[in-house]
Amino acid sequence: MSDGTDPNDVAGETIAYRRWAAPIAEAAAVLLPLCRAAFGEFDDAYLTDRLRGLEDPDLWLAESAGGAVGFKLGYRRGAALLYSWLGGVAPEARRHGVASALMKRQHAGALAQGFRFVETRTRSANNAMLILNLRHGFRVVGHEIDARGIPVVTLRKDLQ
Repeated sequence: MSDGTDPNDVAGETIAYRRWAAPIAEAAAVLLPLCRAAFGEFDDAYLTDRLRGLEDPDLWLAESAGGAVGFKLGYRRGAALLYSWLGGVAPEARRHGVASALMKRQHAGALAQGFRFVETRTRSANNAMLILNLRHGFRVVGHEIDARGIPVVTLRKDLQ
């Protein structure tokens, strides 16, 4: 999937989208400040420890002149499944279509790479993410209480 821009902008700046091409471990320097901004409290080790073990990582960035404002990170889980693990948009860039644009690029790229499905999980209280996923063709395929006692919804989309 090629890089590109969308007509949407944040604070008057056009947003450009690109697929990360460097080794995934190097993405931590870009992702950690973005995760802290997007999620508030964020354990850096949650990202850095997991980055090292990702199989065929697929990272998309949304950037303005001021730097990264959003990301979508997935990885291979089997021959036909891309697991969309982590994504976020900086508060100042929300409600400008950034998450939707990142998701569209991730799914088009996954299809081009031969994946049949995209799967994700989100906290059941994260209504914005649930709605975004449902609007992009995901279906709820599971619900559980995770190890920390938090209700989590699993969603899956057929790319074909």
